[in-house]
Amino acid sequence: MKHTIKKRPRRKLFMYLILPLVLASLLISSLLFVSFHTESYSSQYLLVRMSDGTIITSQGEDEITYPASLTKIMTALLAIEHTSDLSEVVTVPEAVFDKVYKTGASVAGFEPGELATLEELLYGIMLPSGAECCLAYAEYISGSEAEFVSLMNLRARELGMNDTNFTNCTGLHSADHYSTAKDLAILLRYALENETFRRVFTSNSFYVTPSAVHSDGFYLHSTLSEALDRCENPLPKGLQILGGKTGYIPDAGYTGVAVAERNGIKLIAVTLKADSANDRFADLAALLDYGFDNFSKKTVSTSMFEPRTVNVVENDSIVATVTVYTNSDIYYLLHNDISESSVNVTANIPEAYSQFNIQPSLTLTVTDSSSLMYSNIGDVALKFTTQQHDVPTPLNPDSQASAKPSENTFRVPVFVKVILIILAVILIFIGIIIIMFLVSNAKRK
Repeated sequence: MKHTIKKRPRRKLFMYLILPLVLASLLISSLLFVSFHTESYSSQYLLVRMSDGTIITSQGEDEITYPASLTKIMTALLAIEHTSDLSEVVTVPEAVFDKVYKTGASVAGFEPGELATLEELLYGIMLPSGAECCLAYAEYISGSEAEFVSLMNLRARELGMNDTNFTNCTGLHSADHYSTAKDLAILLRYALENETFRRVFTSNSFYVTPSAVHSDGFYLHSTLSEALDRCENPLPKGLQILGGKTGYIPDAGYTGVAVAERNGIKLIAVTLKADSANDRFADLAALLDYGFDNFSKKTVSTSMFEPRTVNVVENDSIVATVTVYTNSDIYYLLHNDISESSVNVTANIPEAYSQFNIQPSLTLTVTDSSSLMYSNIGDVALKFTTQQHDVPTPLNPDSQASAKPSENTFRVPVFVKVILIILAVILIFIGIIIIMFLVSNAKRK
């Protein structure tokens, strides 16, 4: 009992000493972690560079959640990819309005049976988030929403959106209709490469020409632009959002994506599960402002990379020669408080390529990011040219010939090798016993 009492004060003393150190280390680490915003209202968010997808800051980017009307980015992309003539006039089917009215989905303003061009329906999908436009376009392309959704999921797999599944084209709630901030950024980056999508996405309004139903025509307005005008918190000075898309359903909360540009840098922000429209825009603006204020564009000069020649090998023969090069400077983003000397550039070029796997690239990493940014800046694809060989060249024929065993070479059978190994082990064991016996006799004498 006395022994136990004596140790208790030492244990307490140890705790008194170690606990402040632990708390201090936690405090220091929390101070070192840089957040884009003093208070994030969105449960998940992501900020990436548009040109290469470099992640600047994120939280829960791989967590599955409901995208709401951000779904319509995929709907609009497929509408563009499957339309040869946007000026074609179609009828907005009356049947689609049954689902629209039943679910209370947002509408663009078209009426049952109204004539509209496919371009007008496209703008109706993206700007006012019109469900009737989504459903009408889905039927135009695939004959039904269900068939169109199959196209959506196929496209998602092709783009590498591995944590996404669609069950409808409008974003209405379903337990099996989900995505992630990371996947939505992948989708938007790809969609923005399309000139038509980019034009629609960055528009604030669009005029729908007169029809039998709307004799004066009417305007479609971007939900993002209108919401920004109503937002209580003004945008940070110098921040101009080029375009975006918003969404809301009770199960998803307020969702949004936005694109902005400053000093030749374009950034994409994704926010999910905010509690209000004001919170959503506060996070979108803070994300973009954080990226522009704290990161700058840096250059890897072409002079740092010499062209390299690599063989393409198939079936132990050289079938082609690849020359890897870059003819333009490579740009990346670096936190303003990190020196360029901390950036490592690694060339991902093997000694030989397979005919169907030629993917030369550079990997940029930061040796000491000090929690200011991710250590992996990203990969940059290199250019290459391929020169096919008319006649495949055997790979190292001399070494292959010398390495080829002679027909007269005696080969020891496997079972003989096993027996020899067993005999060797037995001899070693006997030798150890003899040595121990001799040592024992010597001690007795």
